Amino acid sequence: MELNTLITSFLLALILSLLVILASSLGLRSRAKSKKKRRPPGPWGLPFVGSIHHLLTSQPQAALRGLAEKHGPVMYLRLGQVDTVVVSSAAAAQEVLRVNDLNFASRPSLLGAEIICYGNLDVAFAPYGAYWRALRKLCALELLSACKVRRFAPIRDSETMSLVREVLCRSGSSGGEPVNLGDLLVSCASSITGIAAFGDRCSGELMEQFLSAISVLISDISGFCVSDLFPSLRLVDVVTGTKRRLRRAHRQLDGVLDKIIAECEARRKERKAKNTGGEDDLLSVMLRIRDEGEFEFPFNTTNIKAIILDLFTGGTETVSSTAEWVMAELMKNPDAMAKAQTEVWHAFKNTSPCDHGSQMDELHYTRMVIKETLRLHPPLPLLLPRLCRETCDVGAFEVAKGSRVIVNSWAIARSPEYWDDAEEFKPERFENSTADYKGTQFEYLPFGHGRRICPGFGFGMASLELIVARLLYYLNWSLPDGMQPEELDMDTTVGASAKRTNQLHLVASPYEVRMEI
Repeated sequence: MELNTLITSFLLALILSLLVILASSLGLRSRAKSKKKRRPPGPWGLPFVGSIHHLLTSQPQAALRGLAEKHGPVMYLRLGQVDTVVVSSAAAAQEVLRVNDLNFASRPSLLGAEIICYGNLDVAFAPYGAYWRALRKLCALELLSACKVRRFAPIRDSETMSLVREVLCRSGSSGGEPVNLGDLLVSCASSITGIAAFGDRCSGELMEQFLSAISVLISDISGFCVSDLFPSLRLVDVVTGTKRRLRRAHRQLDGVLDKIIAECEARRKERKAKNTGGEDDLLSVMLRIRDEGEFEFPFNTTNIKAIILDLFTGGTETVSSTAEWVMAELMKNPDAMAKAQTEVWHAFKNTSPCDHGSQMDELHYTRMVIKETLRLHPPLPLLLPRLCRETCDVGAFEVAKGSRVIVNSWAIARSPEYWDDAEEFKPERFENSTADYKGTQFEYLPFGHGRRICPGFGFGMASLELIVARLLYYLNWSLPDGMQPEELDMDTTVGASAKRTNQLHLVASPYEVRMEI
C-alpha cells in the first residue's frame, strides 16, 4: 500500500512538473509573440530591399507622412538591412527627444559623413560620449555663445548691405531685370560664415576655393550610399566609385583648409610679435585652444577642420535656403509682404544702417513670418537620424537597440491635429504662441530638441533675420514677366537640406528715399 502510494505521489509530481514546464513554455512563447507584436506597425516590404521603394521620391518627408497616416505615428520600416523607426506626432517626438533623449542621443555612422567629417569628429555626427559632450561645451562657451554671436554683428551688417547693393547692381539702372535671388543669398550667407570663421583677412582666392570645395561636398553627401542601408555591401560603394568620389572631394577640401589654417597661423604669429592680441574669428579661437591644450581630449588640426565643416554647412545652407523660402512665401502672399514691409519701415526709419541690428526686437510680425516659413519649410524636414542605444518603448511600441530613429518634423508641423489650416501660410498663428526655435513645443521642431538640437541656430537666426529685414526695407519686389503669385512654383528637393527645386528669380526696384546705402 505504501509502495502504491509512493508511486502515485511520484506520478502526480511528475505530471505537475510537466504541466509547470508546459505552462512556462507556453508563457514564454506567449510573451515572445507579445514582444513581437509590440514592434511598431509599418508598410509591406520587398525581399532584400525592404521598404526602400516607398521612399523613391524627391520628398521623402511627404512619402513618410502618407505612410504614417495609414500605419500610425510610430512606424517601423526595414530599409535595406537597417531597422528604422519613424515618428510623426508631437507626443512620439517628445518621447524620443525628451523622455528618452539620452537613449537616442547618438548618431548612426553614414559613409559620406564618415569620410568628409574626418571619421565623424564633428559636432553633428560624432557618436554620443565624452568627446561629443566636450565638443558641445566648446560650441556653447567659445564658438557659438550669445556673446560671440553679438560680436559678429558688424560682419552681418556689412555683408547684408553688400547683398542689397548686389541686388541693385544686377537689377540694372531701371530696376527691371530679374535677379537670381537664391544664388545671391547663398553668396551672402557664405560670406557671413566665412568671415566669422576665418576673419576678414583670409584671401579672396582661398575663400573662393573653399566655397567651391564646399559646394562639391554638399552635392556629394546628398547622394545615395549603398552601405548606409546595406552595411554588408560596403564593397558596392567602392565598385561604383561612390567612395572614391567622396574621398576626392574630401582631399580637395582638406587641401584648401590646410592653406587657410596656415594663413591664419601666420596672422596669429604676426599679432603675437606686435603684441596686438585679437581673436575675432572662430578659427583663431580653436587654434588657441589647440595650442594651449585647454580641451578635455586631444584636440588637433583635424578636429578643427571637422568643426569648421559643420559651421559652414549649417551656417550657409540653412540660412540661405530659409531666406529664399521666406521671400517666396511673401511673394505668394502679398498681404503678408505689405504688412512685413510696413513694420520694417517703421522700425528702421530715422536710423542709420549700423543701428538696424539693435531694432530687430521691434520686428514682431517679420519674426512671425520667419517662424511660419520654418514651420512649412524646415531646413532638415527629417532632422538628423538618431541611433537607439538600448531597447526601449516609444508610443507603447518597442524600439530595438541599434535601430535608427527618424523624427518627421515636417509632417508634425503640417499636421491639422496641431495647426489650423495647416497647409496655409499664416504668420499670425504665432502671435500668441509659445513655440520657439529651441523646441519647447514638440509640434514645432525646426532645429530639433534636446542634447542634439542644432548648436548654431542662434548664429543662423541672427543672420537670417537681418537678411530678410533689409531685403524688405531697401527693395520693392515683384514677379518676373507678369507672373501671378499663384503661379509661383514651390517645389522642394530634399538633399543635404530642403531647398527650392528652382532658385527664386525676382525683380527688385529700390525705394528712392532709402538710398543712403
